[in-house]
Amino acid sequence: MARAKTPGRDKAKDIWLDSGGTASTKELAAAVGVPEARIRKWRSLDKWRDELDLKKRGGQRGNTNAAGHGAPKGNANAETHGAYSRVHLDSLPPDERAYIEALELDAESAMLREFQLLMAKERDLTRRIAAYAGADPAALYVDRVVEMLVPRGNERLTNSRKKLESLQIERDNLAWEIESAPRRSDAAIKKLDKLDLEIAVLSDKVSDKAQDAEDVGPLKITMKTVMKSSPFERIMKLEAEYNKLHGRLLKLIDTMRAHGIDIKRLDLDERKHTLAKQRLSGEYEIDPETGDILDTEGADESDIE
Repeated sequence: MARAKTPGRDKAKDIWLDSGGTASTKELAAAVGVPEARIRKWRSLDKWRDELDLKKRGGQRGNTNAAGHGAPKGNANAETHGAYSRVHLDSLPPDERAYIEALELDAESAMLREFQLLMAKERDLTRRIAAYAGADPAALYVDRVVEMLVPRGNERLTNSRKKLESLQIERDNLAWEIESAPRRSDAAIKKLDKLDLEIAVLSDKVSDKAQDAEDVGPLKITMKTVMKSSPFERIMKLEAEYNKLHGRLLKLIDTMRAHGIDIKRLDLDERKHTLAKQRLSGEYEIDPETGDILDTEGADESDIE
């Protein structure tokens, strides 16, 4: 038969949780009138720290702020780097949203805009190349910093956790034997209390060590390498980018030229089609000023004279 909880056990836990885990065992012992060792035992057996971690991750106990509804639509609560995030027009700055909404499916305008942007990039690269060309040849510029990180040594924490797990298994087995025995042994009860105390003390130490390891970080820097480049090396990289940009410009110019030819060809086909219809009907549309036959769709058929 399980033993009843000592009065003040739940009260001590509530005080500790409400303090965010900052209340000391001495303060808790004075509040409920028990020895400090008893507080450590309760903290281990009732897993106060697990409940505190759960409380920190979620809302307060009894909190109903989110009842009946979740996060607002389009929120980024679960976003990490954002590479796969869904972007909504409403979330953009007003100037960016206005620019996007003003875009139209006009091929000529789009190609002209792209041409202007490429030209602006070309001028920027040209200025940068000129700046490095006039710099001191012996100067060095930092390109990137490479750091080698290795895990911090946590052997003591690992060993303490293994020992704590072993004590908990021994305690559970002993508690089972006591519950199953026809008569309760005072020696077994004393040993169980001793194990509970050892587990409570060791659990506190493990929690403190884990917190220390978390504060200092799991990794440490063992080597740092600074990558630098000379003005000549930077000029070479910029010129390589300039050449790629120049290739894009030439390709875009060819596309714009081909688009212009397609427009002229389409216009010519339309004029041929209009002239063919006028020949079939025998009625021609004449320019009153020049007297030439109009071979465009500038007027309705009902206006043809």
